[in-house]
Amino acid sequence: MNILEQAYRELYPDNLNLRQMFLKYSGRFKGYNANIRMNSGSITVNLGKNWRGVSPDIQKGLLQELLVRLFKTKKQTISMELYHNFIKSLSNVAPKTHSHPVLEQSFRRVNNAFFNGMMEQPNLKIGNGVNRLGTYEYATDTVTISRILLENASLMDYVMYHELLHKKHQYSAKRGRQLHHSTRFKRDEEKFPDSRNLEVELNRLVRKNKSGWFW
Repeated sequence: MNILEQAYRELYPDNLNLRQMFLKYSGRFKGYNANIRMNSGSITVNLGKNWRGVSPDIQKGLLQELLVRLFKTKKQTISMELYHNFIKSLSNVAPKTHSHPVLEQSFRRVNNAFFNGMMEQPNLKIGNGVNRLGTYEYATDTVTISRILLENASLMDYVMYHELLHKKHQYSAKRGRQLHHSTRFKRDEEKFPDSRNLEVELNRLVRKNKSGWFW
């Protein structure tokens, strides 16, 4: 029995009519990424190669997280908690190999203004997105900011602040659902001056480049 079958049996002990289950480690995935797919006869999970050296209990938590999303069930296990704690801890040890001079300036302004200069600089990368203006990746401690913001410092700082709040507050997970914008997160987000007008400007900028945007 492979670890994927073990993960399934722990989640669904009353439904042991297993499909064929395949677990593969793929070099096509960067970092700690993974996916799951199901067809009429099988379930296949692909994990990035970085998962090979991770504790089986943590890997099992990832597999269970993927399974409860696939089947849309509300389940929680100790292994799933271990998995989320592992992902959130990765930002503390992630190598800092990416930066950009304009994004560094934005980070320093935001760090000094809202975090008392105490936040460690994450990896900083330029993205090509229009719909997605900023992202924070927990596993690699990476903030990515869309290049369409590079010439507008106030909008860039506002998006940078939003992404750094993800670094500060992390996320919570329970029964297959993740909460990335907690009450504390939203309360902090409102501290950015003139945020409502900046939201309007962001929407105007995105419409100019491409309709619609989200974080």
